[in-house]
Order: sequence, then structure tokens, then C-alpha cells
Amino acid sequence: MKISEVRNVIDKYSQDQLRVIVTQLYKVIPKSIKEENDIDSVLKDPDASVPKRPKTKQEGPDIDGLSYEINSFIEDAYNQYYFAPNRFVSKRERPKWRFIVKRLYKDLLFVTDETDVPEAAELLEKLYKLLCYSCNIIIFNAYDSFQSVGIEQREFFRKVLALKYQCEDKNTFIKNALLSMANNPLNRYTLHEDIMEVILEFIKTPDLREMTIAKCSELIEIIKREPLSKKDGHRSVYEKEEKLNNLTAMGFLCFARLYEYENAISYFKANYCKDDKEVALYILLRLLFGLKQKDYFLKEYEQALKNGIVPRDALKKVYRLTKETGELPENLW
Repeated sequence: MKISEVRNVIDKYSQDQLRVIVTQLYKVIPKSIKEENDIDSVLKDPDASVPKRPKTKQEGPDIDGLSYEINSFIEDAYNQYYFAPNRFVSKRERPKWRFIVKRLYKDLLFVTDETDVPEAAELLEKLYKLLCYSCNIIIFNAYDSFQSVGIEQREFFRKVLALKYQCEDKNTFIKNALLSMANNPLNRYTLHEDIMEVILEFIKTPDLREMTIAKCSELIEIIKREPLSKKDGHRSVYEKEEKLNNLTAMGFLCFARLYEYENAISYFKANYCKDDKEVALYILLRLLFGLKQKDYFLKEYEQALKNGIVPRDALKKVYRLTKETGELPENLW
């Protein structure tokens, strides 16, 4: 009933009947509703009661305060103040780093002022890089920093990209996303392919995928020209090779999203760096397997045999089963 109809109905009731109605209604009203609408005050003094003002929309966090806190926290963390004994962060406060990160992460995602989004994106990326860094260098007393915070690495990265997507032009967005994928270490539960898939969530149009391929090629050429560190030796060679190969795989996946599988395979072969040809074959076939491209999988396998490459036993098994059943198996052993 409408309020006007309710008034017409109750006008005919006696005071005793109204007492019964009010009592029964009060019993069935949930406690939260009573408190929210201050029903008790209405009962105690109906004449003084006025409708409550609607709650104003909660304001977002102060970006200047967040910036100061985050930058201070990050500086302390890189200095290992949350891991090793020091006079700046007490022993009692050091284990609380995971709660600090989680709170700052949530606060940055709650930034509502559009003018603050670029800074929020930059700060969230700094936190992400810090946790990535901690996957290689111990700065927290934790087996896995992302796991300790309770946020999967790919989900953290997704939130970083979501903020940056709002405030960066597409060319800058793609370049920064690729550099983050190539440069940042991973935890034990994340693969580079997982990070690539997150990037692909944001480049859904053919134009953006073509831009990404071009940017991968550009970055590959830049990294090839970078001098190796004499100090790190073999490690420097490995890291450079890994960056090149991850950018190559990203370009491959973009071609695949354009359904240009021949170009994807050619791109992979032209750019993938590995002295061991069998390893390169395994990576290529693994990518084709993940895309369920049976015909290309068989073609590349058979071509490798003609070129004198001996595939590992797992690939031999997949090839044999595929030829027998006409379908790729569920798993790549």
C-alpha cells in the first residue's frame, strides 16, 4: 500500500488496536533497519522526529597523505628495515608490513578524484614493483610477499593496469605494461604467460594488438643493443635473453589474437633467443598447444624432425596421441 492508503486504513482503528499493530510491526523490523532509521526515537517522540538526511558519499583518501606514507614505507622496505634489526622500524612493527601493504593497496583503489588517478596509478605500481623485487631479494620475513599480503601477483598487476589504463595514452600504456612484464621478477606461483594474459585483457582491439606487436619489436631491438654487465657475467646474459624471449612470446600471442598464426610462428622463430633448438621448439609447441592449434602443432613438430631436432619425450607422447586420436590431449607432459 501507498502511505496515503495506510493512513486511511489506520484512521478507523482504536488506540488499543493501533498499539497492537505498532507492537507487532516493531517486533518484525530487523535491528539494522531500526538503527538506520532511528525507529526508537520516532516512538519516543513522533513530533520531534524528522527524516534522517541521506548519507553523503564517502570521500576518497587524501592522495598527498597516501603519497608520503607509501614513499616512506617503500624507502624503509628497500633499506631492509622491515627485515633486519635497525633503529628506524622496531622489531614489534616489522611483521606488520603485510597489513600496511594491503591497506595502502585498498586505499589507492578507492581514489575517486579523477585528477588523483595518475598519482594513484604511479603509487600502486611502486608497491607492485616493491613486492616483485622482494621475490628475488629478501626485504621481508616472508616465503612469498604476494601470498603474505593475500593478493595474487597477476591480480595486483591487473589493478595497476586498470588505473594506468584510465590516465595513460594507449602507446604509453602498452610500452609501460610490456616493460613491467619484462623487467619485474615473479613469485613462485606466477608465470610470465600469466602476466601476458593480463595485458591482453586490456588490448582487445586489432589496432591495439598491432600496436603491441610493434612495441614488442621496438623493445626487442633496444634490449639487443644494451651492453651486458661485466660484473654479473652469465646472469646478465640470462636476464637479457629472458627479456627478449618474453617480449617475443608476447608478440606471438598478439598475432594469435589476430588469428595470424603463420605470422605468429614466423615472429617467434625470428626473435626467440636460445642456443638449444630443442628448447625453442618446446616453447613454440607449448604456446601452440595452449592455443589448441593442433594442425600447427603437428606441422612444426614434423618440420623440426626434418631439421634434425630431437624433441623431448613429453612432446613425442603428445604428438603420438594427437596422431592416434585426431585431437590434442588435455595435458602437455
